[in-house]
This record gives sequence, C-alpha cells and structure tokens, in this order.
Amino acid sequence: MAIESGAPIIPVAMFNTEKIQPTGTVIPKVMRVKMIFGEPMYFDGDSTDLQYLREVTDQIMSTIQEMSGQEYVDAYATKAKKTTEESED
Repeated sequence: MAIESGAPIIPVAMFNTEKIQPTGTVIPKVMRVKMIFGEPMYFDGDSTDLQYLREVTDQIMSTIQEMSGQEYVDAYATKAKKTTEESED
C-alpha cells in the first residue's frame, strides 16, 4: 500500500518486547517498551514485482537492525517456520 500510494514507511525499533511476553506465555507483563523511530523511507517501484517487494523488505529490516543493534537473521517467516518444524521432529 505504501508503494502504491507514495506514503512513507517509518521503521521502528522496539526494545524489551521479549521481557514483556516471553515465548510460551499467554499473559504479557506490564512493562514499558522502548521505541526508536527512524527516518521515513520512500519506495516507488512496481508493487506487483515480488522480487522488488523482497528487496524493499530487506532494506526496511536492515534499517531496523541497524537502529536496534540486533543480529540480522536472513530468513523469512515461511522458511523459519519450516526449519523450526523440521528441528522438532
């Protein structure tokens, strides 16, 4: 939608989310989340081009990684889910 409308994408790095609701818990703890907002990012390519959308996603994730200092994991959700399922077998 942002590409089609020309709206900016605002990258946001969030901290302490893993402490608020650790994996496996149902009810989150009441805590503050630190958030850092990055500079607006604009994209104007073809929103139907899946390769372009993947590149945009990579750019956004790289920006968030730089803002947060977290390690970048080069795996998409579908691949990560499959890897997790295979390791549980």
